[in-house]
Amino acid sequence: MTNPNKLNLAAMVLLAVSSAAWAQDVGAAAPPIQNDADRDAACRMDEHIDGQLAYIKAELKITEVQESQWNVFAGMFREDKEKQARACKAAQEQSRSLMSASLPESMKMMAGNLAERLESLRSMEAAVQPLYAILSKAQKKTADEIMKGAPGV
Repeated sequence: MTNPNKLNLAAMVLLAVSSAAWAQDVGAAAPPIQNDADRDAACRMDEHIDGQLAYIKAELKITEVQESQWNVFAGMFREDKEKQARACKAAQEQSRSLMSASLPESMKMMAGNLAERLESLRSMEAAVQPLYAILSKAQKKTADEIMKGAPGV
């Protein structure tokens, strides 16, 4: 028979690893979240989308010829940030029930969260590829410098 303490420990380790992986994906170079206010702030990545897009567009020096492809990227970026914020808030709610869920149920929840994140990355990749393809060499260098590792990009 399996020791319940070992199962609890295994569930906590699994939760910690998957949480760390998710946190890395959303740009968690920040210190650990300590309280509810910090957790709420972490899920507000959709609050400054216009500023983020304006910064990226200005840094890339998007030309008039590139504007239509930029608009496609910007629309996807906006949609993805809003979706990530909703998913983050849902994950916060879900984390409360995760500890009382069985190991298979908690793994299913975590797998769902990872599937959502993968879908998000694939959508952003589909939006980035055509934009990146029409950038000049200098613009690509700038994109590589400012957009790699940025949350949601």
